[in-house]
Amino acid sequence: MNQTKEKQKYTVPALENAFSILRLLSRNRFKESTITEISNALNLNPATCYRLLRVMEEMAIVRYMDEKKRYTLGPYLVVLGERAKEHLDYLLVIQPYLERLTKETQMTSILVNKINEQKLAIVSKAEASDFGVTVSVGRHFSITDGSFGLCLLAYLDEEKRAAILEQNTGLRPYSPHEIARIKKECEALRKRGFHITYGEYIKGVCGIAAPIFTEGGKVDLSIELIGFTSRHDEEDLQEKGRLIKEAANEISRKLSGNE
Repeated sequence: MNQTKEKQKYTVPALENAFSILRLLSRNRFKESTITEISNALNLNPATCYRLLRVMEEMAIVRYMDEKKRYTLGPYLVVLGERAKEHLDYLLVIQPYLERLTKETQMTSILVNKINEQKLAIVSKAEASDFGVTVSVGRHFSITDGSFGLCLLAYLDEEKRAAILEQNTGLRPYSPHEIARIKKECEALRKRGFHITYGEYIKGVCGIAAPIFTEGGKVDLSIELIGFTSRHDEEDLQEKGRLIKEAANEISRKLSGNE
């Protein structure tokens, strides 16, 4: 008889609500928000929201702007962010590859990290200096968005992937026909090692992404090159796809301990 127990899920409402506030304030739309705006957006009791914000203000993880009567992210988060970067060894491994890819291709390079079953975040970048696409570290996306998302979606089991696609939480909804097409694209990505988008998600923007494998063949990371379709034709992207695949393979070997 299998005695393995499922990992128990614990909930701490105050902690979860505090973190929801931080996530909300990290979004451009809510970067400076009143208590009413925060409580409405998160469906929190205003009194609870106020108490949480006061404690977080004392810890300097949020800041109250007296002149505007609004809250924004606090200065101590900068300290935590810098410490996190120092402790996440994979960032030190991958950043030189992003800079090299940007130099070789004149496209912006990004590293995307899975943060839960359906969400990704940009955790590092190297922006092209001349007419390159500008991105923000910390920006969140759905796992169904772009080439970088498909790189992670392709390595989920088929049932989980279908359930996520049907929820339509990404930049655009998918029809049943498009979901069938994405299934084929996932199969092609696993064989080819990279995936190209050409204006399908954001008009005028193209991307080439490749998955990164860590220990045990886990795929929680991908790297992508982003540029404007006006500067890169699809044939050009095929060659750049080979470059990003080589870089992803090298990174994968280092992170999985095979080099």
